[in-house]
Amino acid sequence: MPRRSIRLLGYTTAVTGIAGYSIHRGLNHLEEKYPALPLAAGSRALRKPQNPDTQRCAYTDIYAAQIPLQALKARVPNPKAPTQTELEYAWARSVIGNKLLRTEGSLFGLLANFRFTPCDTGNSEGGFSPDKTTGAPRILLNGIFQVQRLPAADADSNGLLVSSKLPDEPREFFEKIARWGYPWRLMSSLRHEMSVSEPFQVNGQGMFVEVRFSTAHDYELVDAEGGFEKQKIIPAWTLRLHRTEVTLLSSY
Repeated sequence: MPRRSIRLLGYTTAVTGIAGYSIHRGLNHLEEKYPALPLAAGSRALRKPQNPDTQRCAYTDIYAAQIPLQALKARVPNPKAPTQTELEYAWARSVIGNKLLRTEGSLFGLLANFRFTPCDTGNSEGGFSPDKTTGAPRILLNGIFQVQRLPAADADSNGLLVSSKLPDEPREFFEKIARWGYPWRLMSSLRHEMSVSEPFQVNGQGMFVEVRFSTAHDYELVDAEGGFEKQKIIPAWTLRLHRTEVTLLSSY
């Protein structure tokens, strides 16, 4: 191999190794700072698959961060005496409208409508409520999310719940090659839940709330793969990156 090619290979390997190590360290830091919460921290609706007869909720990830109550109160219409529901709406709008999801929504808008805009982020007059004319669920971020449950909708409510269905074509492709021995598959749909705890006192720091961001993934049940523990899902490293995205959103 020519010396120039060897040198280029060495540089490429070094850069890749440093980048990979940096990402690994960053993920470790986030995982230590925001440990995952138990399943009971989310609602029953979060972990219920869209089609229980043909799907299973393979995993649920729930993360939380403590923020000053005043920071959330500043985002409600009546900041002097906000209700718990108003705080949940404010947190949901903060998450849906953050830079990461706005960018994803804008990219969807560019592909679908040739316009780089996130479209509805829950800040419109209708908020997260169903369409007044048709009664259809509210669609957010150019179709990325569909509102499944409003904050304070029922006794089991843990804030806003949104869902997203992935296209059938890529899922079916990976299901096909999984039957040939490929070790992973894609999910069918996912849900996100955004909730806020009751305010609590932190000694010497004032009033705080715990804000949470949760995610759950549904997979098709494949009889040939056996029991739940043998059902294939996405690769572990992809799942870890997705969990990191959830962690970043919970700490927004």
